[in-house]
Amino acid sequence: MFQNLKKLDTKGVDSVKPGLERITAVLEELEYPHEKKDYITVAGTNGKGSVAACIASILEANGYRVGLFTSPHLIDVTERIKVGKEEITSEELEESLGTVFTACARIGVELSYFELLTVAAFLYFNHKSIDIGVLEVGMGGRWDSTNVCDHVASVITNVSFDHTEYLGNTLGKIAAEKAGIIKKNGLMVTGCTGEPLSVIERRSRESSSRCHRIEKDFTYREKGDLSFDYMGPRWNLPGLKISLSGTHQVENAAISVATAELLTMHTRYETDPEKTREALSGVSLGGRMEYLNREIPVIIDGAHNTAAGENLVKSLEFYHPGTRFNFLVTMLDNKDISGFTEILSRVSGKLIITELAGVKKSLGTEKILGLVRGQFDSIETIKDPLRAYERLLDYGEAACVCGSFYLIGYLKEAIENEKTLDSN
Repeated sequence: MFQNLKKLDTKGVDSVKPGLERITAVLEELEYPHEKKDYITVAGTNGKGSVAACIASILEANGYRVGLFTSPHLIDVTERIKVGKEEITSEELEESLGTVFTACARIGVELSYFELLTVAAFLYFNHKSIDIGVLEVGMGGRWDSTNVCDHVASVITNVSFDHTEYLGNTLGKIAAEKAGIIKKNGLMVTGCTGEPLSVIERRSRESSSRCHRIEKDFTYREKGDLSFDYMGPRWNLPGLKISLSGTHQVENAAISVATAELLTMHTRYETDPEKTREALSGVSLGGRMEYLNREIPVIIDGAHNTAAGENLVKSLEFYHPGTRFNFLVTMLDNKDISGFTEILSRVSGKLIITELAGVKKSLGTEKILGLVRGQFDSIETIKDPLRAYERLLDYGEAACVCGSFYLIGYLKEAIENEKTLDSN
């Protein structure tokens, strides 16, 4: 049973194959399923999953049938593909993947894990007769598999250092890769400033695209309770509130509202400001400042680069001023590990390092220890993630798990299945 899902797993969830030639050939063989619906694409170093979820929620609140494609998943791959609030079922994904694998075999093309899911999502969205889909870019933008369709609107949340081995080692180079999603005569919304914004503005001019820029074409004013006032070319919306935790989510929400406003101004996808307000208050997304316990805070967060680490620490300081957190961390070998943990050390004296067997790029505990030694008053290495998590809880103090969505997903699944150390 579920032979196609098993075949998908053999591809390796973190495998990367730059280029659009393979997926374009398969889509052509399947008679261009990506061209049958309208799509919005969301790129950026951080926050793109939150923005994609917010935009989808806004459009749904305004009566549209919306498909949402995001990554990574935490527990089950079906989390990546949704229509409305409903995930694709395992049976439906098995069927869609079967169609994709058959097309691949006919033309002798092998797709990566992410490419297979992208094509399966297009097929599923057509089957479900969506009005519009929201696609979260997996990495970069220019050669990401979500970039095969002409987008109704493109969004770039921000640009900072991540995946530098693929995207480049300067902010300008990374921004250029992400700006690859900007389409000719399209709509563009961005939260970027500085050098990345200059790159995006240049690409927008070259593409004759309308560029809607934070602090220039729209802005927001944050309030002490994490509500905010939004000011755009047409909309002035006071006292908006987003249900997602984290101080950085205010800017993500503002970018999402700006996207809805721009769609209303220039496309057939009209949105009502008050329905937009309601939509923001009902957004949910796992693994982003998610509380597993609130009495003594136990938080999981997918932060895995320095910019996200700064956002995480800022949020911890806002919600729990003066509290020292103990951290459980593992990271992949392509991350700035010492830079990330140094940020965490500002609100922490204790660090537990673990590792993930079976994840290709996961670093071992001793290698991570060698990079972070001296940053914390106390550092422990525990290879087994479940034992490491239990040790974290044993302290009976405020705790946070971060550094990798793989770790977050592994622990969430274990907790939800009520696994214990004794059962292993």
